[in-house]
Amino acid sequence: MKKGRILKVTRASIMSIVILAMLATSFTVMNVSAAGTEYNYAKLLQYSQYFYDANMCGTGVGENNQYTWRNDCHIYDAKLPLDSKNTNMADSFIRQNKSVLDPDGDGMVDVSGGFHDAGDHVKFGMPEAYSGSTLGWGFYEFRDQYVTSGQDSHIKTILRYFNDYFMNSTFLDSTGKAIAFCYQVGDGDVDHAYWQAPEVDEMFRRGWFATDEMPSTDCVAAAAASLAVNYMNFKDEDPAYAEKSLKYAKALFQFAERCPTKSVNIDGPKGYYTSSKWQDDYCWAASWLYLATKDDHYLDETLKNFDYYAPSCWTHCWNDVWAGTACIIAEINDLIDKNGQVLEDRYKTLTNKSPYEEIDFWSQIAKLVDGWMTGKNVTLSPGGYAFLNQWGSARYNTATQLIALVYDKNHGDTPSKYSQWAKSQMDYLLGNNPLNRCYVVGYSDNAVKYPHHRASSGYATAEGTSPQKYVLYGALVGGPDASDQHKDVTSDYIYNEVTIDYNAAFVGASAGIYRYFGNSSMLVTPNFPPPPAEDDPEDPSGSAYWVEGFCVDVAQSDGPKATEVTLYVKSNVSKTSKNISVRYYFDSTGMTSLDPNKIEMRQLYDQTAAETDYAAEFSGPHLYKDKIYYVEVKWPNYVIANSNKKYQFAIGTYAWQNYWNPTDDWSHQGLKVVEDSWKGTPEKTDNICVYDNGVLVGGIEPDGTTPGGNTPDPTIKLGDLNNDSAIDALDLTLLKMHLLGLKILTGDALKAADIDASSTVDAIDYVQLKKIILTQAV
Repeated sequence: MKKGRILKVTRASIMSIVILAMLATSFTVMNVSAAGTEYNYAKLLQYSQYFYDANMCGTGVGENNQYTWRNDCHIYDAKLPLDSKNTNMADSFIRQNKSVLDPDGDGMVDVSGGFHDAGDHVKFGMPEAYSGSTLGWGFYEFRDQYVTSGQDSHIKTILRYFNDYFMNSTFLDSTGKAIAFCYQVGDGDVDHAYWQAPEVDEMFRRGWFATDEMPSTDCVAAAAASLAVNYMNFKDEDPAYAEKSLKYAKALFQFAERCPTKSVNIDGPKGYYTSSKWQDDYCWAASWLYLATKDDHYLDETLKNFDYYAPSCWTHCWNDVWAGTACIIAEINDLIDKNGQVLEDRYKTLTNKSPYEEIDFWSQIAKLVDGWMTGKNVTLSPGGYAFLNQWGSARYNTATQLIALVYDKNHGDTPSKYSQWAKSQMDYLLGNNPLNRCYVVGYSDNAVKYPHHRASSGYATAEGTSPQKYVLYGALVGGPDASDQHKDVTSDYIYNEVTIDYNAAFVGASAGIYRYFGNSSMLVTPNFPPPPAEDDPEDPSGSAYWVEGFCVDVAQSDGPKATEVTLYVKSNVSKTSKNISVRYYFDSTGMTSLDPNKIEMRQLYDQTAAETDYAAEFSGPHLYKDKIYYVEVKWPNYVIANSNKKYQFAIGTYAWQNYWNPTDDWSHQGLKVVEDSWKGTPEKTDNICVYDNGVLVGGIEPDGTTPGGNTPDPTIKLGDLNNDSAIDALDLTLLKMHLLGLKILTGDALKAADIDASSTVDAIDYVQLKKIILTQAV
């Protein structure tokens, strides 16, 4: 053996070491998850907020969100062309109000910020405003629990991001009058044609604006409500910011109030969010504005439009905030004359009700929760789950939990049967159910793992089935049906949909549950969120980019002819380059009767060209070295990595008696071979390389070069740890022993074990060595 190699080790001695290691390990306590459900309400409150980090949009994402895999996106929302094509406003209106809409005169309007609605990337008006106000309401009611668990800073970041967006989308003239309000950015029909990370999006995103001629009263009032709640939450610690929020809340409410024709936002959301009324949102805003200002005008506007009997008929949600409004009116009543009839009589006078009619605002909240508890308003599943509707059943359930908890807070601030019911429902959602399934992503081992979410999935389409790329911590999925059944499948947008309005009341309910049922043993997860797991632990280069794909080897009666490759470019960075290219390496040795420069190159499919204004450039062959060549695919100025766009090409020959043998091609090695290019499932491949502006950033070149320029010693055969000219199970066992702590590899043996040329021998090398051995066995 060469100097520095390990001493001769027999197979018998190696087996002895293995057995000893196994015996030693058998006494180690293993952390095995029990089937029981975890009821940690501090952790639940912590996790529940993180869905909003995943759904942030705009130029402040990188600065404000806590995920390393999210970054600024849709930055072009900050430069929306101000015309009748890119907005719903008439050119005449734009000209008349240009100084307000476009004060710097660049022909653009800034509507950036806010949150994506769901797994899609539209910013829909009603769920956006509802989520901002309801998150703020939960913080207003249960602020102490956020502080106690150390989650107040996080929720305040989220609330500021919501309400900064609403203020940025409101256009005030010099007198403070709201001239226009942008309530939606993006078109659902356009947006839903894509399945990719938001950082990649370059789709057309129209802006929809409310004006006096197109009032969209519900959206305008809902945003005013969120800003008024924001004032209440920040008035003590940041008075200047709170006053700004209140200024915009007043302007938007005045906008909603002054338009003689009230309307719902039928222009923009289409069938995705069909609003049915404006009165509830109007009252929701007015009641919060009264709390903020004590101005009787707002209280009168609330009372004369309030539907007293509506709260018990449904529950608090984006299209019906009567229940939430009833809670705030009841709280106002308690402040004015808790045990008297002053506000009740005022309500009856304003609405022309009989002076003998019994009015008790809290009674309608109790009636709502009683109806949910008994099954009068809902279906009670065999497992005891209160089910209202198949679209977001958990959303409605947790909203009613929040209502029940707010009721108890205002009735002795102690858990009654209502809070006990809320706890039972939350415990069901955490796993105390017939499926033993938790409906909060990432909360526990038995939690759902396949939310319908583009950014977290990393899939090319919603039909992907492999483990999702990132954990969407805290997202509340649609939930079970009335029979306690559920499908944990990404493509199922009923059972596994996730949206900002699903989580809105859920966060507040988590805080309320923690208030009444938390204890000192319930702790938040430290150092959360954890960094994402390696996007592919088998990545031998440890690189930020890689290729996933497969191939079909085409053969005819006279021999092999061509390789047809399907590939996708992937990355684990949140903001990828627009200068990415891919190289496929092949060896001319395996070709007969064919000059390398005369191979046939065929572009079979370019999804980027089909769906965008960009197209791939396919070139080659280019000489690499010796008899090795490569073909290259570039996507100039397009963010191909993480776009999930498919690219297919063929190289070889289809001519009679010209052969193409791919077995010696570097990029063919490790590439999954399938029978049908339309049915293949892409898998990670190391030998198709990725370049950023010509610099290797992913994969391994034929000479072993990896990103960073690491090239292995050519005198050492990687993987042949015992220098017996074979790479087999013996080498794998030696590496395993070394990694278990025996440190038996030194010198050239250690170099041979550094398969990824990272200067470190670790588990990645072990996985790669195992792949080499398995590939040889095929």
